[in-house]
Amino acid sequence: MNQHGQWKLFSSQMVSQVSLVLLMLGLLVSTVSAQEQTSRPQERSPSSASSESLASTGASSSSNRPRAATHSHSAHQSERRSKAAPNKSASASLSNSPSAFGADSERVEPLAPELMDIAAQIYTGRLQCELGQVVVLLPVQDMPGRFQLTLKKQKYLMTPALTPTGAVKLEDQKLGAFWIQLGNKSMLFNSKLGQRMADDCQGAGQQAVAMRERISPPPSLFEPIPRVDH
Repeated sequence: MNQHGQWKLFSSQMVSQVSLVLLMLGLLVSTVSAQEQTSRPQERSPSSASSESLASTGASSSSNRPRAATHSHSAHQSERRSKAAPNKSASASLSNSPSAFGADSERVEPLAPELMDIAAQIYTGRLQCELGQVVVLLPVQDMPGRFQLTLKKQKYLMTPALTPTGAVKLEDQKLGAFWIQLGNKSMLFNSKLGQRMADDCQGAGQQAVAMRERISPPPSLFEPIPRVDH
């Protein structure tokens, strides 16, 4: 490779790295500001405080009542012990359901059309990342547009989010995690910890894009415009 070709490859790599850094900074700032707005403490209304005091008073009064040692109480206990434990296969099938995240599918608000468009672009399945890490990204049952992201033993409920740059983004505002999907790879960040948790995660389509970029790198912004002779 001659000197011109080496300079062309080096400049294209530098431009892609600078663009990625600017994209990450913009997404991190927008995520932190959104979390600050959602993490503000809400004021407790007098009605809720009074209801809590009444509930605590009722609980304390009921705890002072004498217990009746009857045969019916022991019979109920033996009946509870005789019930079989829940099936492990059934609990495993529900791990990707709304109840696994403490959510009710009937109360989950539907996503806006533009967010559903983002959800349609997400690569799902088992994604191999760098350093031997594996991310599993699957749709959540009965919650259209939402995804469950699993990294090691940690699970995140990811929802599509709009970005000023138009990048494909999923986020879990409660845990401070967000997932950025580019054409050739995806990354998992944690804004609360300020670190990148997984990098270079690829689905089948992203692997094909990365292969094409290695064979034929995109043109550099510093490459001079060819001169046209009239």
